[in-house]
Amino acid sequence: MKFARMIVVLLLVATWSSTFTTVNAEDSDDVALVGFDFENGFSTNHTTVITGSVEDEVKPASVTWSIEGDSELDSGDFSNILEEADSSGSRPIWTWSLELDVAEYSPCTCYLTVTVETASGEVSQSHRVLFLGDTARSAIMLHSLNSGDWVSNSLTASGWSSHPMIWTAPELRFFAKPASNAVDACTIEGDSDFSTHLLVISPNGTFSESIDISDLYDGWHSFYAENYDPSGVTFAQTCVALRVNNLAPTITLMGPDSVLEGSGDLLFDGSSSNDPVWGREDMHYMWVLRRPSHTGQTPIDIIMGEGVGTYSMGSETSGEYILTLRVMDAGGVSSTQVKTFFVENVVPSANVKVDGSPVFDGDSINLSPSSSSEWSLDASASIDSANDQAGLRCVWKIDHAPVYEGCERTLSWKSDINDPVILTLDVIDDDDDYSTISVQLVHPDASEPLPYPLIALAISTIFMVSAIFLRFRSSDTSSSIPKWKGDNNN
Repeated sequence: MKFARMIVVLLLVATWSSTFTTVNAEDSDDVALVGFDFENGFSTNHTTVITGSVEDEVKPASVTWSIEGDSELDSGDFSNILEEADSSGSRPIWTWSLELDVAEYSPCTCYLTVTVETASGEVSQSHRVLFLGDTARSAIMLHSLNSGDWVSNSLTASGWSSHPMIWTAPELRFFAKPASNAVDACTIEGDSDFSTHLLVISPNGTFSESIDISDLYDGWHSFYAENYDPSGVTFAQTCVALRVNNLAPTITLMGPDSVLEGSGDLLFDGSSSNDPVWGREDMHYMWVLRRPSHTGQTPIDIIMGEGVGTYSMGSETSGEYILTLRVMDAGGVSSTQVKTFFVENVVPSANVKVDGSPVFDGDSINLSPSSSSEWSLDASASIDSANDQAGLRCVWKIDHAPVYEGCERTLSWKSDINDPVILTLDVIDDDDDYSTISVQLVHPDASEPLPYPLIALAISTIFMVSAIFLRFRSSDTSSSIPKWKGDNNN
């Protein structure tokens, strides 16, 4: 399950690394496909019949056509003349035909558009360029870009460009002009002589070029492709309104750096994050939580979606956490910010009863007489945070050597020596933090030592008696010494 979840996460993350694009109907196997029995740039000076086909699962609800030059010249409906043809593929094919009266349109650099609406309501279009009569005007078609597309740093301009008559090497110029909004974009003809060229190529037919737009400011732009001709004879220009989105959103992430375990829910707020130009509308958030102190770099929680500007989590589990916030704007450009925070572990508090009586660190306990030489040890009242309480471990030691594990045990005094012992309890939680209580236990059969003050008084008394006795003896000896008598000369 973890592996499957990670695959899903990777796929979701991968989708964030690309910008939103519009799928070309001609590149999808799930929509109706329009085919032409003639190449782009079909040229004729005579009335002629052109043919094509539509491929779909079922017969289309509607197939219409239109021919445009500088304006719409003609239109019609193929729906009632469609004929099903033999198909070697998996889907049926219906054919259509159209008679072109060149005299009606000539001279014209014309664009034929066939529009298909399926029974389910899906609409797709395909286009072809027709050079009818003695026209000199060139033609341009852009396939890869659609009005309203988001573009960032670079774009791919693919399409078709051709001249029915060529006097010099063709020059296709690409340039862009900022627009205040979508309505104003592409409303006027661009002037390539007074514009910075993004790229200039010399195509003859199909082209596909990567164009650097990293120097363009964010906002709506009119993107022009122009077959340049200063005389205006072969001049042609097409324009697409694009949303340039080079700047990444700015992330503002607020939240605690450290809290104590069990402090309640933690809230992290990234809702103030903003795109410098396009704002917060349609902004997507992805929150990824990791706990490297325990689970390494494996995500333990992932939340994503539009408008999910906050993230909350409980504080029941201590450890070091890393919260990654990735914000993607409406155009698919993203920023990432990482926040490290800590949920500090609560150290357990040891509470001990020996033989039913509470004891405290440093106490000396005289055990009550027992016929079985056994006394109860109870640390079940030791406390910790709610999530750690059930997993507390109690380790009992006698003279610093572990002898029991478990919060309720029975002390057996098995030694024949009834000297006092040191009983130590370690109460340990799941983070290996612990608290300790040590007490001295005195066996009830142990001889009671003389109190220290009494011993001190006895020693002082003996010392005093000895001193008096010695002084008395010293005085008695001095009185028995004979006095010295000098010679008497008288």
